[in-house]
This record gives sequence, C-alpha cells and structure tokens, in this order.
Amino acid sequence: MEKRKQVLLDSLKDSDENVRAAAAEALEKLETRRRLGHLAEKIGSGEMLEKIRAVYALAELKGPDVFEILTKAAKDPSEDVRAAAVRVLGNSGDYNVLKTLVEALGDESPIVARTAVEAVRKYRDPRLLKPLMYALKNKDSGVVERAIEAIGSMGDKRAEQAMLHFAAKGNQSMRVRAIKALGEMDG
Repeated sequence: MEKRKQVLLDSLKDSDENVRAAAAEALEKLETRRRLGHLAEKIGSGEMLEKIRAVYALAELKGPDVFEILTKAAKDPSEDVRAAAVRVLGNSGDYNVLKTLVEALGDESPIVARTAVEAVRKYRDPRLLKPLMYALKNKDSGVVERAIEAIGSMGDKRAEQAMLHFAAKGNQSMRVRAIKALGEMDG
C-alpha cells in the first residue's frame, strides 16, 4: 500500500489537472481503506450519526471487507443506519450484496424496505421478481408503489396478474404505476 501511496502523492504534483484530481480522489479512497477497522468499530458501537457517517465513508469503496462491514450495518438496531447501509450497498452495483438487499425488502421499517426496493431496482436480474412480488404484500403503500415500479421496469410477464390487480384495485398512485407496468411487459 505504501508504493501506491507514494505514486499517488507524486501524482499530486503533476502538471495535468486531471491527473492531480484523480490522485486526490484515489488518496482519499486509500486513506478510507486504511481506516476500515476504525470505521467498522464506529458502525458497531458508535452513536447513530457516527454510524451513518462511517457507512457513507465506505460508499466509494468495494470489496469483501467493505461489504461485510456494510452487511452488518444493514442489521443495525437503528432504521436510519440500516437504510444508509442498504443505500450504499445498492449503489455499489455488486451482485455479491443482493442477498442482503433482498433481506432488507422484508425489513419491518418502511424506510428501510423502501430503500431496499430502490436499491434492487438498479439490478436487472430476473431472480429479483419473486422478492419484489413479495414486497407487494407490504403494509406500507410507499413500499408497494416502489415495488410496482421496480417490477414494471423489469418488463416480466410473470407479474401480469399482480399488475392487473393493482391497476384495478390499488390507490391512485398504485393504479398509475401498475398501468405503466402493464405497458412495459413483454409478450
């Protein structure tokens, strides 16, 4: 890591502005990675705001160690910490975090469940249809509305009956989303 750091420090002196900007960004990531243990400790036992700051500090990093820390944060007692962790995991775009995101779809907190729907929506994976269909049973209308949108963006005909149901019997927002989803479906 020291060799990387030295190259990046030298690059801060480069005459090209883009090289200097890239070096500064890379140094910041390197420093954050060096502090992983400290950030994991903050997430594990800090105050809520400290935990949230630590979660977002990891937002630009990837890798098994980072995902392990964020997965633990996705099970934190605080719904705000869980939601932040789910958001960061979803933004990673890494398929290794899907299990955690799918579990978060069933979170008792509507905030976390809504965030989880938004997170899984970014993945174009037909395996997500079943957990999203399950999210349609959530008591929170916001979760259901987001799940309808996510299912609609998948365009999977297997969801046709559910979309027909919400197009006829959902609240106004659900009906609009379900009708749009019906238009997006294949075959």
